[in-house]
Amino acid sequence: MLIKKRHPISSKEMKELLERASGISPRLPEVLDRKKGLELVELASGERVYLQDRRPVLIELGGKLMPALTGLEEALSGIPRVVVDMGAVPFICNGADVMAPGIRSVPEGVKPGDVVIVSDERHGKSLAVGLLMMEREGILRKKKGKAVKNVHHVGDAIWKDLQKI
Repeated sequence: MLIKKRHPISSKEMKELLERASGISPRLPEVLDRKKGLELVELASGERVYLQDRRPVLIELGGKLMPALTGLEEALSGIPRVVVDMGAVPFICNGADVMAPGIRSVPEGVKPGDVVIVSDERHGKSLAVGLLMMEREGILRKKKGKAVKNVHHVGDAIWKDLQKI
C-alpha cells in the first residue's frame, strides 16, 4: 500500500462529506463524531479513505462514497442489507457480483444505484459493499441476472490495505 497523502480534513470538508454520507444512510452522520474529526488518506491507487480514530469509516471510489467494511459496525447498520445464501459467500468474497438466484432478501425501498451491504444469511456478517443493479421486484420475481455490483469485499486489496492503516 502506497500512501500518497495523509492529512486531517477541515470542518467545512467534514460538513460536505457528512452531507454526502447522509445520502447513503441517514445514520452515518450520527455515528461519526464531529468532535474527533476525520483524517483523509489518499492511496497511490486512487482511492480516498476517511479515518476516525485511525479506523477506516468511508471510502471514495471513482467519486462514489461507500462505507468501509473494516470500519465501525454502527456505520454499516443503517445501510440497506441484501442477504445471500451460504452458497454465494465464497464467490462474493472472491469479488464476484451478486447474482439474483443467491439472494434471500432485499429490503423494501431500495432502487438501482443505491449502496447496499451484502451479508450472509447464517451469521449476518458483512461480506461486501455494492451497488444495486436491479429493481427489488425484479430480483425477487425473475431470480436471474446480476443484482448487485460488488465494489468492495472482504479480502480485496482495499480491505487488506485498510487493515494496515
